[in-house]
Amino acid sequence: MKLLLSVIGIACLLSFKTLENHQTFKNTLDCKYNQCQATAKSTGNQCKHCVSNSGDSFCYQHD
Repeated sequence: MKLLLSVIGIACLLSFKTLENHQTFKNTLDCKYNQCQATAKSTGNQCKHCVSNSGDSFCYQHD
């Protein structure tokens, strides 16, 4: 009986940890390679990587 309760307790703890990791992972997917719609002022080309500012309007690498 103690083993069963221990397994259930560990499973509950791991499920909460998984949800927390999922949220963190989701937040890091906001701006991926070539998904930013901003254009570089210097060249007028589409950005490859965005700076995480509101609207993703700044980039640090472009063609």
